[in-house]
Amino acid sequence: MDVNGKDTAVSSKPAGEEAAGLTLSQALAKMLRAYGAEYIFTLTGAPQDPLIEMHNHESVRVVLARSERSAFAMADAYARVTGKPTFGIVQYGPGATYLPASLIDAYWASSPVIALSGTTDSNTRYRYEYQEVEQTALFPAMTKWAGDLPQPERIADVLRTVVRAAVSGVPGPAYLGIPADWFNKRLARPPDIYSENAFCKVPALRVAPLAHDVERALALIAQAEKPVLVAGGGILLSEAWQDLTTLAETLNMPVVTTMAGKGSIADIHPLSVGAAGRYSRKVANDVLGDADFCLAIGTKLSSMGTNVFRYPRRGTRIVHIDLDPTSLGRTYREDLSILADAKTAIAMLREAAQASHVNGNRWASWTREVQSKVSAWWKDVERVSANPLVEGRLNPYHIMRLLNQYIAGDDLVVADTGYMAAWAVTMLQQEQPGRNTLRAAGSLGWAFPATFGAKLAVGNKRRVIGLTGDGGIGYHLADFETALRLKIPAIQIVMNNCSLAFEYHVQKYVHGEMCPEASEFLDVPFADIARAFGGYGERVTSPEQFIPALRRAEESGQPAIIDVVISRELPPPVTRYESAGLRNI
Repeated sequence: MDVNGKDTAVSSKPAGEEAAGLTLSQALAKMLRAYGAEYIFTLTGAPQDPLIEMHNHESVRVVLARSERSAFAMADAYARVTGKPTFGIVQYGPGATYLPASLIDAYWASSPVIALSGTTDSNTRYRYEYQEVEQTALFPAMTKWAGDLPQPERIADVLRTVVRAAVSGVPGPAYLGIPADWFNKRLARPPDIYSENAFCKVPALRVAPLAHDVERALALIAQAEKPVLVAGGGILLSEAWQDLTTLAETLNMPVVTTMAGKGSIADIHPLSVGAAGRYSRKVANDVLGDADFCLAIGTKLSSMGTNVFRYPRRGTRIVHIDLDPTSLGRTYREDLSILADAKTAIAMLREAAQASHVNGNRWASWTREVQSKVSAWWKDVERVSANPLVEGRLNPYHIMRLLNQYIAGDDLVVADTGYMAAWAVTMLQQEQPGRNTLRAAGSLGWAFPATFGAKLAVGNKRRVIGLTGDGGIGYHLADFETALRLKIPAIQIVMNNCSLAFEYHVQKYVHGEMCPEASEFLDVPFADIARAFGGYGERVTSPEQFIPALRRAEESGQPAIIDVVISRELPPPVTRYESAGLRNI
């Protein structure tokens, strides 16, 4: 892709005179444009040179956030939705030291976010410069690539290396430090400004499985009596949700997902069981625990996704397909480990199954049994969600029931970590497969700014709804101003129970001793705060107010906060409280 956004071959380069006489900032701006960047996310006191070049001369829009963490949460969500390498920039010193916390969620979620940062001026480094710190050493733990630009003239080729690292294989964030005094430096020789088509989007360079491994996998599948297909986040990274659905239909095999794999199959599909693990549907854990064979695709079979390696049970036969070689055989003894891209492997498995007439008749009664269990689980959900109030406050299960009535089609829900992720992954019944749910992979507060980044990615094509709590919103509430300034009309639902409810429940049901000082907040009127900023806000205290409030927020065309006052007494479907008898669904 050239600087005008047109596709070019890898060997296509500008004429030497076109790139001659550029400053590093100008070259950097042209490189970002060559990679199709529409936005640069930032909170920066310096450097200004590259931002001026990007915004004023290369049509890369500057998204100025209220903190480095919120800027990179927006970038992260944008990258997850688009699959494109997405860039942010901060100043050296204190700006860079905020980056590790800003990049860790992207690292956990395999998101191709690229952090650019100034570093101490080259002529004052190691001389006690103001805000000096050896910052590059902070980043290897949460990036796929971290380093400093060795020479100004190498900005183009080093940036290509950084982008390759971020989008290839299992994607993830990368970091590049650039001495601050180099940004306005004229380059001694013209840089080769071009992008590489194969690395402009995830997935890059699909890896196919060996043919004999596909045959072995199919032979193991054919021996199963109670098989389950486990779909992880690699299905979404590979854009293989339609392929996985077709494979499941071909094999008549129930599909359990991990949290990251939600969207691998439509929630309403008859073969869909739901998410297993620690934040999970009880029926999904039960089904995975009863299975005698597991076809795991695009998942690490992590502690979170298996409820600390309880489901599938030890001794279950496992065929594991993943693009990360270090995940294969790492947490379970596997009968067959296959290094491959999910979409490519699924296509080869499906073709082999059709050719060999492996069609699921052998386990048809098992599949019917699973479907019966899923139907019974939904009846339990109806029972738990039927009462709209619990001790005078809204029942969060009832609110999720109403939210299912509101969302439709390819609406995108962005959920925070903790309870919000559990509600979204287990309760939302989304009609289409695909990336319809984003969740914080572990960083509380991520969802609020990420919702705005996701909305920038989809524009007016899709509705975007954030789901956070009164604990999570406290991190980045100031970025409501960012959304107003940039006219980003996303809706934020705040599940407000005046507490860190996870901690409240751990105190109450695990320790049996309360410490309100460590878990409880004042009742903050978030809707009033939204209106004070100049946006839209409503507080919801009764069930009949909820959907009309969402509709009015949507019609306002503004960033909006819907402050939903819920009971703190009902935890979502998590396994932590099973011993206390609170695991009903």
